Amino acid sequence: MPPWARVIEKGKKFDVVIQSPSGYVINVQTGAVNADVSLMGMTARLEATYLGDGKPWSRKVEEGSITVGGLPARAVPYEGTGIRTRVVVARGRETDFVFMFIAPPGAFDGLVAVFDRVLASFRPAAAEVAVRPGPPPPAAPARPPVAPGAAVPPPLAAARRFADPEFGFSIDYPRQWIVARPSAHTVTFSGRQGTEAFYAVVSIQNVEPPSARDSGQAAAAVVSDLKSQWAAGATDVGYFGEGPITYENKGLRLQGHQFLVAYTERGQRFRQWTVVVPRPAGTVVHVWSYTAPDGLFPLFRPVAEAMRKTWVIDAR
Repeated sequence: MPPWARVIEKGKKFDVVIQSPSGYVINVQTGAVNADVSLMGMTARLEATYLGDGKPWSRKVEEGSITVGGLPARAVPYEGTGIRTRVVVARGRETDFVFMFIAPPGAFDGLVAVFDRVLASFRPAAAEVAVRPGPPPPAAPARPPVAPGAAVPPPLAAARRFADPEFGFSIDYPRQWIVARPSAHTVTFSGRQGTEAFYAVVSIQNVEPPSARDSGQAAAAVVSDLKSQWAAGATDVGYFGEGPITYENKGLRLQGHQFLVAYTERGQRFRQWTVVVPRPAGTVVHVWSYTAPDGLFPLFRPVAEAMRKTWVIDAR
């Protein structure tokens, strides 16, 4: 939940309503899955209520497929008189989810990153993403112990490459991991459900603070905002190894900021390694992070570090 926001549960129409003094509202609605209606059909039903003359939405901007919490989803932004809305409809095995982000037009672009973080944090119940059981796979032979002095395969010995010009970067990730795009500005990588790697998440988010005038102000604003979120939503927060970091890859050299944070949330201890790097020009900032429960953090840190070393920011 975003800091400083008021959360109302079990409303008459929406299950959760998040209201912020910053001027935005996030509505979350759920219902039993309706397999007879596609995700596009669900957005069409919403448009019948909200889109048109005399209704809150006057124009649909675009529509595209994304993934939210491992679930297939559709994202649709709308414009209206005095408001802009981004709707995300996701489908689990048992439940349909509808997320609505509503903000004034002038503040929308600066505030939508909050919605991106909410979507990136969304984790549906196991039954929503569970795969129907099939025949058990043949037992794999036991892995022999590594002999002293033997070469250990690197964490990304078999990797895939994520590259999308709209994100402005590319990065390698383990072949067996899942890549998801919970929003137009965020991409996440984690292991498959049922493995320990499922709880290790590497994410990269593009953020553009509305008040920043240059890249330095933008990076400082992002770091401050991240710390405010932990201060408001977590306990026993501690920072370690904080300081400047130089991003250097493919001839591009950028000055960024990094820190390690340990915190307790909902009774569980986590650690997160965050690297904030402003783009070569403008006020967009890349936020690279690796998050895992405290006990798993050291196990998957070599994988996260290997991924970060393959991270190539587009200089254009």
